[in-house]
Amino acid sequence: MKRAFTIGGVVLVLILGWRFIDTDRLFADVYYTKVPSANVTDQGKTHTYETIGYDEYGKKRPITFEAPVRLAEGDFLKLYVKDERTVTAYDPVPESEVPAQLKDEQTEEPLSIPLP
Repeated sequence: MKRAFTIGGVVLVLILGWRFIDTDRLFADVYYTKVPSANVTDQGKTHTYETIGYDEYGKKRPITFEAPVRLAEGDFLKLYVKDERTVTAYDPVPESEVPAQLKDEQTEEPLSIPLP
């Protein structure tokens, strides 16, 4: 009888735990990107973005993803990528969380050096 309650408890914990786990983010590679302005294609109700993603070590790769709404140009995103090319989810992140290489290469304004 005690064994049945233990097995039932474990099964209940697994079912409840699986309900609250986001499988789109589970075991996905994480890339950071800046929302582009030029490469946006409207296809009915989705918007397709072609951009360059950076992992936490600064390695970059091209990434194409779709969003159900138009994203604000210049915002930083954390992309969850599975199967080397499928973006399963994304989250907006503050600029302080993105890799330095992304900030360096994706700035639109030239850096100005103050003159003495």
